[in-house]
Amino acid sequence: MSIGENILKLCRELGLNRKQLAKLANLKDSTVYDACRADGNPSSDTLKKIVIALGVSADMVLFDDDEQTNNTDIQILSRQIEQFKGEDREMAKEMMSMIILRNKSKELMSKK
Repeated sequence: MSIGENILKLCRELGLNRKQLAKLANLKDSTVYDACRADGNPSSDTLKKIVIALGVSADMVLFDDDEQTNNTDIQILSRQIEQFKGEDREMAKEMMSMIILRNKSKELMSKK
């Protein structure tokens, strides 16, 4: 996949269209449109703004799925949670802690 195709794929996963991405990235619609083309070659500044707006790591835009780790979905969620504030952030942390504790309990029980 190209950089543009990866950007579009991530937008679909996040439920964003190009116009929304442009607004989040503080870029012109035409700049995002050009970046999302199959033969698009966005500047490093444009790419940086898009990566920040999507809340993903640059490797998720630059590399294909088979060139990335298996944790891409978790990375996307983590980046989004990092932007939470107040009660939502605390709730997300508590939920993750509970899941981790549950997983560790299962591990311990299976070792008996």
